[in-house]
Amino acid sequence: MELDAAVFHLLRRTLQEHNANWQAQIPELTKPQYAVLRAVDEHPGIEQAAVGQQAAIDKATLASLLPRLEQRGLLSRAVDSGDRRRRLLHLTERGREVLLRADSVAESVNGAMLARLSEAEREQLRHLLRKLADEQGGSTTPDQQEAPPY
Repeated sequence: MELDAAVFHLLRRTLQEHNANWQAQIPELTKPQYAVLRAVDEHPGIEQAAVGQQAAIDKATLASLLPRLEQRGLLSRAVDSGDRRRRLLHLTERGREVLLRADSVAESVNGAMLARLSEAEREQLRHLLRKLADEQGGSTTPDQQEAPPY
C-alpha cells in the first residue's frame, strides 16, 4: 500500500498540521490541557476520574497534567465532602480566561482546516471518525453528538 493512501498515515499528517498550528497560536497550552479545561468548564465540579474519560486522557497522563494545571492557577481540586476519596475539579478565574482564549484558537485552527471541506464532507468525516472511535469502546454520549460550528 502506498503511504499516501494509508488512512492512518493521512490522519497522522492531518494531526501534525493541526498540532503545529495550535502550538503556533497558543504555545502555553497543550491540546490535552485544553481538553481538560473544556471538560471542567462544561461540567463544573466534575470528579477527577471522570474528567479523564470526558477528555479522552488516560489516568497516567491525567495524573501528571492536573497538578501542572493547578500549579499554574488554572484549576482547583477540592475533596468531596461526601466521599473524601474523590477530588472535584473547578476552573479558576484565570482558567476561565485562558479557556476563553483557547476556545478562540480552537475555533480558528479547526475552522481553517475544516474550511477545505464542504459542510456535507465535515459531517461525513465526523460520522466516520465517531464510528471508528465507538467501535473501540469509545464513550460518545448522546449529548456529544451535536457537532460544534467549527
